Amino acid sequence: MRIRRLSALFWATSIIAFIFILYVVTDLTFKLPSIKPVMMELDDSKWSSFESKLRHIENELNEHHAVVGEIKTAMDQIVDHSAENHSMKKPKLQKKPAKLREFKVVGDEPPRMHLKNKVDMSYCPINQQSSKTDIQMLSMYERITFDDKDGGVWKQGWDIEYKDTQWSSKNKLKVFIVPHSHNDPGWLKTFENYYKTQTKAIFTNMVEKLSEGIDRKFIWAEISFLSLWWAMDATEKEKVAFQNLLKAGKIEIVTGGWVMNDEANSHWLSIIQQLTTGHQWLTENLGYTPRNSWAIDPFGHSSTQPYLLKLTGFENSLIQRVHYRVKKELAMDRQLEFKWRQLWDGSGKTDMFTHMMPFYSYDVPHSCGPDPKICCQFDFKRLPGNGVTCPWGIAPRKIIQKNVGERASLILDQWRKKAQLYRSNVVLFPLGDDFRYDRSNEWDHQYQNYEMLIDYINNNDAWNAEVQFGTLNDYFKALHEEMKMSDFPVLTGDFFTYADRNQHYWSGYYTSRPFYKNMDRVLLGYVRAAEVITSQAVSSRSVTYILSLQLRDRVERARRSLALFQHHDGVTGTAKDEVVVDYAKKLLQAIKDCQSVIQQAAYYLLKQPAIQDQTQEDIYFDIDDIWQRHDEIPTKITIALDEVSPSRRIVLYNALAFKRQEILTVIVSSPHVEVFDPEGGPIMAQVTPVVSGSRRLGFAANKFQLSFPVTVDALALTTYSVSLRDSMSINKYTSFARIRVYNADYWSIELPKMFPVEQPAARLADDVTLQAGNSTRVLATKHGLLKAIISSDGKTTPVHMDYVQYGTQKMPDNNSGAYLFIPDGPAQQFNLDAYPELVIAEGPFKATLYTALVGPKAAEIILAVSVYNNPSLPQSEVELTNTFLIDPKVDDMELAMRFSTGIKNGDVFYTDVNGMQMIKRRYFEKLPLQANFYPLPAAAYIEDESSRLTLLTSTPLGVAALQPGQIEIMQDRRLSRDDNRGVNQGVLDNVRTRHAFRLLVEHAAPPCSRSRTGARGAYGLLSLGAHVAQQTQLQPLVALLHAADENSPRPQYARALRSAADLVLASFRSHVAVTNKDGSTYHGMGLTLQRVQLEKCYSNRAISKFYTVSDGQIQLTDMIDVPPERAHASSLTFLHVRGALPDALLTLCPMEVRSVFINVTLKHA
Repeated sequence: MRIRRLSALFWATSIIAFIFILYVVTDLTFKLPSIKPVMMELDDSKWSSFESKLRHIENELNEHHAVVGEIKTAMDQIVDHSAENHSMKKPKLQKKPAKLREFKVVGDEPPRMHLKNKVDMSYCPINQQSSKTDIQMLSMYERITFDDKDGGVWKQGWDIEYKDTQWSSKNKLKVFIVPHSHNDPGWLKTFENYYKTQTKAIFTNMVEKLSEGIDRKFIWAEISFLSLWWAMDATEKEKVAFQNLLKAGKIEIVTGGWVMNDEANSHWLSIIQQLTTGHQWLTENLGYTPRNSWAIDPFGHSSTQPYLLKLTGFENSLIQRVHYRVKKELAMDRQLEFKWRQLWDGSGKTDMFTHMMPFYSYDVPHSCGPDPKICCQFDFKRLPGNGVTCPWGIAPRKIIQKNVGERASLILDQWRKKAQLYRSNVVLFPLGDDFRYDRSNEWDHQYQNYEMLIDYINNNDAWNAEVQFGTLNDYFKALHEEMKMSDFPVLTGDFFTYADRNQHYWSGYYTSRPFYKNMDRVLLGYVRAAEVITSQAVSSRSVTYILSLQLRDRVERARRSLALFQHHDGVTGTAKDEVVVDYAKKLLQAIKDCQSVIQQAAYYLLKQPAIQDQTQEDIYFDIDDIWQRHDEIPTKITIALDEVSPSRRIVLYNALAFKRQEILTVIVSSPHVEVFDPEGGPIMAQVTPVVSGSRRLGFAANKFQLSFPVTVDALALTTYSVSLRDSMSINKYTSFARIRVYNADYWSIELPKMFPVEQPAARLADDVTLQAGNSTRVLATKHGLLKAIISSDGKTTPVHMDYVQYGTQKMPDNNSGAYLFIPDGPAQQFNLDAYPELVIAEGPFKATLYTALVGPKAAEIILAVSVYNNPSLPQSEVELTNTFLIDPKVDDMELAMRFSTGIKNGDVFYTDVNGMQMIKRRYFEKLPLQANFYPLPAAAYIEDESSRLTLLTSTPLGVAALQPGQIEIMQDRRLSRDDNRGVNQGVLDNVRTRHAFRLLVEHAAPPCSRSRTGARGAYGLLSLGAHVAQQTQLQPLVALLHAADENSPRPQYARALRSAADLVLASFRSHVAVTNKDGSTYHGMGLTLQRVQLEKCYSNRAISKFYTVSDGQIQLTDMIDVPPERAHASSLTFLHVRGALPDALLTLCPMEVRSVFINVTLKHA
């Protein structure tokens, strides 16, 4: 009995001790951040086992809840205490916790959650429904008639009246005259030529003339020009004078971006790049922080732009180019100033106060008031003898004592009328135009004449007016002192498509110069990859400090070229031919700079592997994307394998924040090859003859596509290898594509015998199919055009593909051009040759149909339709590649691609806004055809209760849904006439261009409610599968090729411990500067992340298993090399840095974008 008791006591004590030890170890795991990364290295199966043990232990310890609670409370106190010590300053200058929220961002950060707790996201703006919208732009479009009545002197408005008694000595009309000069970094002249001939003189005059008058002020926007002047020509005396004028508030830098970016074609990632590039220059060179945005010339305005501006710390913005009928509608209700809110924001956290200019243009005649004939008389550059006149026939007069009373009364009347369109007594009068103030006498004419008017009005007490020169900040400050934010309406939606008069809709520039629009997206992918891999090399200390600066400078040079092209006459395709070429050459050099950086940083991250046959210092790898010229489609490297060099390594770099699996295709010189995975084991692969040609098809000699599945972790480098094998040996791993050739019985096909070839003599009269393995099957017409998509489970969705073409109206001042799309009627069918050459190649991983579609005297198109057998993305997805050239003999033609389906979407469709979010659109029969085209920066879809057709594009273009079940995408345009918007030429510089599209058919997963009401009905979401496809299209794997000994180690680099497909790594800068309130400058790294909200109705379980999503908590130490105590919350462009992020844990709401500053304050800085 006694032995039994002792035995029971022994085992009970052992069990309790075991439980207690495990519990303590578990608790310490969460207490000590330094332990966590080690734990994260456990694979998923061990984690699963470990977590089940933890759950078992916690169940047994339920009775000790009170004790556990005390432990957690104590732990929180320790963490909170440590958070206070994580300030950017030295420990003795600790910040108080309250200061962590000095900078107001979108959505207050919630209380920090522990990783093991479920995250409550109910506070997020997208999950709130507490606020209402006063103006919804789509609803306005549904309501108004879009009439074009003659309003009198204000042609697009009405005759404005007012009463003199509106103002009194205690309620004066306050007028701010804001001098400005709009400088395009490329349009009719190149960026550099504009600087030399005009902008340089503006800066020289600015520092001299602003000092001559006590109250003179000026605003400036484009940092690209300011940086050029600062670096090239500004003397030390001028620099000091400029800085003193800034400090005194006599100059305000507005927006502070590298350029005033386009808002239709630009990707939000590129907008962030150009904003950050400008803001970083201001921080490092002037210690200046811009506060207000100024966008007077982009051709329509995006709802993404105010969100990004809000994230930078801005509270106010100004816009100008909005449809004239929309302006009139808003003006009638005095709603031209509003709080611009994101469609998905139910709380108002994203509100950006916005001022919309009311009239036709931003020039002086359309800025002082409703009558341009009168306003033009107060543009004193147009005084007789200066070479600029007033089109209305009445010239300005110099202000002298004899006429000052009459002149002052005349312009005050205009200001009073303008005030009737707004809710306050504060009036904004921009005084400027394109490249103004480049001559010294203009400064004198404008300022001296207005100084006399100001003195006269301010000294006339009976007029109850107070006039002064001001900056944009002066205006907004006075406005907010008079009015409360609650006095202004809330607006959601965007302002596309823009029309400035009549039926002149600016939907042409969505597509103009598409080759360079595509080049823009290629460069964006390269800049992201280059800056991320550079930051990885720097943060992991894989490179020396000197090399890190060299890499930084090359990335910055490329980034500035990308930023410059975001200008609203750059990516839009609306500049003169020679300017387009200048932009393109800058883009080409930027691509090459990025390639150089990527391969060099990869070499050091991989710990300098042995490279055979290295021919140039600092060039270790060949990047498989050869850009020879600025106007030619790039080519792929042909991997030459022979007995001397029988093997090549392929290092793949994934710049995305999630693990990806896809079918990679490279070109090899021999079909006798085999592929080895990162561990050195052989893997399945497919060899296909290369089909080439621009007008006629053919098989390329000694070139073969090698396709095989690859998997690359998030932010990782992975090595595969390709080796020559004995042609006589049996290779069970390599498959050879089956080839079918139609309508080409005259071909003499000389392919290696392992390729089975069918070559019917008869002309193709029936539909054809293609399929890769057991993947999606495609049904195509006898021309090779898509007809139906058949899913792997047998669902057939008819998708009829056609090419169509538009002509242009040819009446005076009424034709298509670089900006405008004014078709001469509905699209006509693109006439094709009856029996085009057609080749189909099918294998286990990839199947492609090629067809040569030639429209006589129209265009030649090589269409490639491909499907992939990618087990990580088992969805009905088809890739379509158009390679085309419009015939140079054609005068006026616009080419489009159209898909017709049975989807019952009615008149509703969805397009993306800057690649960031999806917005609901409608086809309006009451509007002309051209008004129903919208920007397509990245994605569009149509859907009904059960199905969705999503289109993803590699190139920003124009899109429409003109009939139920249809999507139509513009491809290119060739136009012989100018459209009278200033560029003074047509669009005749077409080059051979390639667009890649991904077309997805998705079916709603039951049970799923498709009803959408309220705000949710005004925006859309991509599915997980579409989002992954979009991200991999925008950010392709970078393939780095090199020769190596077959027996040498296969280097890898993988740092990220987590993969989340809904996270977008928007930017990762290796060097950023921030300025504290005390003026101290800190150096470090800058990281920007977005969390995407995904559509759950089209969830695919198989895709979800491979592409997991986050819970909103991002442990930065699991992603990058960052000391936890050095991570700080930051505004988007690092203008404002707040408190430390405890444990480097970032919480992201769906749709939210946040930046993090990593303080490394280098001794060398």
